[in-house]
This record gives sequence, C-alpha cells and structure tokens, in this order.
Amino acid sequence: MLAIECVDIVFSSISPPPKMTVSEWADSYRQLSPESSSESGQWKTDRAPHQRGMMDAVSERGIHTIVSMISSQVGKTEGLLNVLGYHIDYDPAPVMAVQPTLKMAEAFSKDRLDPMIRDTPNLTVKVNGKESTIYHKKFLGGHVTMAGANSPASLASRPIRIVLAD
Repeated sequence: MLAIECVDIVFSSISPPPKMTVSEWADSYRQLSPESSSESGQWKTDRAPHQRGMMDAVSERGIHTIVSMISSQVGKTEGLLNVLGYHIDYDPAPVMAVQPTLKMAEAFSKDRLDPMIRDTPNLTVKVNGKESTIYHKKFLGGHVTMAGANSPASLASRPIRIVLAD
C-alpha cells in the first residue's frame, strides 16, 4: 500500500460526516412505531411537508430559538421526536424534552420515545439501555432528559444544549 493510500484512509476515517438536516435524517433512518402511529414504517417528510421547515430550522447554523404556534394533531410531536433522534444519532448533545407535567413526561418517554428508539436501528445501537431510565436516556456524547414544566427540580442544574417543549 502506498503512503498516499494510507493517508487517504486515515483522513476519510476522521472526516466529519456530511451535513444533514433533521428532515434528511428522518427520511433516511426514522421508523414509525406501530403503537404510536397510524401507519408504521419508514418516516417520509413528504407526507407532512409543513413539518420540514420546523425540523430543519433546528439543524440550521445561527438559529437559537424556534417557536411554533400550530394546531394540535398535526405532527408536532413526531417532528420533535425526529429532532431527538437526530441529536442521539447524528449530532450528539445533552437534550431536555419538557412536557407540561412529570406524569406526561413519563408517558412521552414510555409511549413515544422508547418505541422510536426500539424501532429505529440507528438509535437502538446508540442508546445505552443499562444506564437509561424512564426520565433519562444516555448515549455517547449526550443524553435526553425528560422533565415536567410543573417540576422546578426536574428543570434545574443541568447542562443542556437543546431544549424541546411540547
């Protein structure tokens, strides 16, 4: 093997992954779970194109705050799950997912997040089941912490890069 070939191999192995938006990640990897979706299988942003802008704003440089004022039952929570999956798999970071109450955070974790992790292979291999709990999912480079807006203790004293509120 020539020295130049060795250098190419080394550089290709340490190069950052290509830029990917949240919707591109979801279209490539996200699996919809049968218990949390009317139609299980591969996520397709084209089936809900109104979500593309909201999801992709999260992965856009220079955007620090996103506020969406939309009606209920239009897929906002699924979009937030795609953002969580993106940060578990592609851009690891400490993330907090805030629900109105701790009880709702528990239900979100059990009914929505856990099935997505189970059914999306890229997430299954990254989330450490032994170190994860209902309120805290651990993965290399970060974690997802579930919190309740009604619980100051669940919101305090945490270094968080991404905060999602549903």
